[in-house]
Amino acid sequence: MKQLSLDELRAFVSVIELQSYTAAGQLLGRSQPAISLQLRRLEEQLGASLLNRQRGRIQLTQAGQDVLDVARQLLGLNDQLLARFEQHALSGRVRLGIPSEFASKLLPQLLGQYTQSYPNVALEVTSALSKDLLAERTTQKFDLVIALQEPTEKPAGHVLKQEELVWVGRQTDFSEPVPLVFAPEGCIYRRRALQVLTRQQMAQRITYTNADFSGLTAAIEGGLGLTVLAQSTVPEHLLKLTSLPTLGAVNIVLQQHSSDNAAADYLASYLTDYLQSA
Repeated sequence: MKQLSLDELRAFVSVIELQSYTAAGQLLGRSQPAISLQLRRLEEQLGASLLNRQRGRIQLTQAGQDVLDVARQLLGLNDQLLARFEQHALSGRVRLGIPSEFASKLLPQLLGQYTQSYPNVALEVTSALSKDLLAERTTQKFDLVIALQEPTEKPAGHVLKQEELVWVGRQTDFSEPVPLVFAPEGCIYRRRALQVLTRQQMAQRITYTNADFSGLTAAIEGGLGLTVLAQSTVPEHLLKLTSLPTLGAVNIVLQQHSSDNAAADYLASYLTDYLQSA
């Protein structure tokens, strides 16, 4: 009787969720060729092709979608069972603060994986502007904070990576004054965009302001204007614009406040591995 390998299923799910064989290997502690080999073995065992590469993205075949749904269930049950019977099961509470675009684009699958692996940990996630997450009056409200900072600023935590900023819109053409959609004053994207456009003597106007990422993307989809985002957080249905001046990069930092919280330590490791490989 055939037996599916949970390791191969986990490699398959990780490649889909991270959209990268290399990142999946880093997360699972394996090389990129080893991950590729595991996926080939899984396809051979099932007798079906599971993945396609289109426009630089890793996409599922119909068989792949069927396998993904079941694989997530099997892995979740496996992780829950191990956690339940582990002698020193991880428990406690972790309060995480992250910018809303990261909450929406990068982290849902990772945080879901974490909560499935450690069901006894109460994870509380708050989304806000980076300046608010790093403000002294709020830092004690969190165990971990992911935030954006200017590269010229003193790092408020461990710098995980530098991320390029990009212009984002519904379509590639626009007219001056450049219509802009941003979060309120204090948003690092807003500040950088206005600085760059002013330096290039390009007229601009703020057409819509909303602190919520879903509100901003809805405004862009409605044709109200352009925005700026870290390039790894751009929604698939929006376009990166290259006709405007380059924006440079920002630092992504991890700030940890709790010194005796094993659950926070584990989540910090998850976040570090994920963001550095994204």
